[in-house]
Amino acid sequence: MIDVDTEQRLLAGLRSGVAASRDRAMQELHDGLGRQLFHVCLRVACDATDAEDALQEAYLDVLRGIGAFRGESRLSTWLFQIAVRAALRTRHRRRRRPLADLGEHEPGSGADPVADAIEREHAAALLAAIAELPAAQRSVLGLASLQGMSHADVAAVLGIPVGTVGSRLFEAKQRLRAVLAQRG
Repeated sequence: MIDVDTEQRLLAGLRSGVAASRDRAMQELHDGLGRQLFHVCLRVACDATDAEDALQEAYLDVLRGIGAFRGESRLSTWLFQIAVRAALRTRHRRRRRPLADLGEHEPGSGADPVADAIEREHAAALLAAIAELPAAQRSVLGLASLQGMSHADVAAVLGIPVGTVGSRLFEAKQRLRAVLAQRG
């Protein structure tokens, strides 16, 4: 995550009328949060290509909507909200498409090809199980468990009560355990 002072500086750059300032701010946001935003998109969209598309869509949404950002939350919280919504839209557009190869985005680029293959297989199985979760559970799981956000931050990103975060996370984990146990 990026700190609050940096967020304020980036917000000023994004709102600037100067294209170079906006470009620098977007690049810094991408450098500071891009990997985390991608992984949230991946967990919600359940496909690496869709996650990349969703992230690009999210960046465009940020540029289009920066004037409407009221500052009631942190800039990073707002960015995660946008990324989750973009990933949900992308997933909805491409519903029921088979999962793509995880490729460079997930584990498996070490020296042991057998270990890499097993690691990729486990990652693919987990991603397939996550894909079966309802969107609300995927979003909470992606932000809380996989990104390490606090329940309060997840609640702010998704616009839901903190207690709902806890119950959705519990339900998502229970469902994942059942799906993975069923598949062996």
